[in-house]
Amino acid sequence: MIKYFIYDEVVIHDKIDNFWVIIHGDVIDLTPLLQDRIESWNLNLEYILGFGGKDLSSYFYKDGTPRMETSAKTGRKRVLFPPIVEVTTSEMLRTEGKIWSQDPKYKIGKLTKQERQIRIINTLTGTTQLMKVCEEDKIYDILVKYKKFYNFHASSYVWRMKPINGSKCGRRLFFKKTLTENGLFKEKHGIPPSIWLYYSDDLTIA
Repeated sequence: MIKYFIYDEVVIHDKIDNFWVIIHGDVIDLTPLLQDRIESWNLNLEYILGFGGKDLSSYFYKDGTPRMETSAKTGRKRVLFPPIVEVTTSEMLRTEGKIWSQDPKYKIGKLTKQERQIRIINTLTGTTQLMKVCEEDKIYDILVKYKKFYNFHASSYVWRMKPINGSKCGRRLFFKKTLTENGLFKEKHGIPPSIWLYYSDDLTIA
């Protein structure tokens, strides 16, 4: 199953021990490569540190092949992004014959095609949490993110759509479907769609 990320989730991974980049929508985790090269560090690797969490698409073709330029001094072809020549010293951390921009071992997911904003309304606490999620996220994926960052007990709630026509609560959501597939779109005046949480003391839900 492909994992999707919003850009805000990628940009924070900009340290030598937690290092991601984007190439034509692919999210690539280069942490193993950098950590493996600590003892054989060089200027190429120092150079790449300035690109943590950034989009490197302009340096590569869509298949991950590095773009080239002609040197004004020598007339020879050279890669636009020199760190592409670097590899790990451990064969366990790479695929033989693959450069890291094409190596499936480093690809951890894709950048979402569209960010969505939603409101999570907790009817027990009376609080509203505004969240950014991926268009491709299922409701279950949103629950996992909400649980991780905002409410550890999120699984103990019943998740429903916005109540309408005077009803006490809206219809249940399909957890294996996306916001769009559940019919959740912007409300009046461009307000993000809302998901309403109703606390349940049924331990089988948690």
